[in-house]
Amino acid sequence: MAVETSTRPDTQAASAESEMLVPAMFQNLIGYHLRVAQETSFQAFARAAGKADLKPGWYSLLTVLAERESMTPSELSRICGRDRSTLTSSLKALSHRGLIERRPNPDDQRSYSVRLTENGRRMQKQLHAIAVVYDRRLDEIAGKDKAVLIAVLGRIAATFGMAQDC
Repeated sequence: MAVETSTRPDTQAASAESEMLVPAMFQNLIGYHLRVAQETSFQAFARAAGKADLKPGWYSLLTVLAERESMTPSELSRICGRDRSTLTSSLKALSHRGLIERRPNPDDQRSYSVRLTENGRRMQKQLHAIAVVYDRRLDEIAGKDKAVLIAVLGRIAATFGMAQDC
């Protein structure tokens, strides 16, 4: 896969500086570069949203819930490829902020479902507007390699057993 890099001088300088800081044992490790790209991507999205406390994955959770009336945490976990323990803490935080509400499952007293509140719907719409602009920037970065990048990331997710829907 040919990598198309930005021609912006600030991007090139930052990339060169980052390469110098990467320990030699990590320079050719895909997992390391995936993690760094993910983290910096999440941080940039949070800055664009003006929410320093915005946690990675909240936008995905809110968007999935916006398309459904309600879901169980197990369903959300499968669709978003999130570990249940991580998901539980995210759901607690979203509930605490009034963005989602939990409802007991009438068919199973041990489980519950979650749904967006009106505040959650408003937040999801705000984040979606930011995500559209943000994703355009990712498209610019990926360039003509976008389809290949998405396919490779999909294969990684499928191979390691994660859902690819979010």
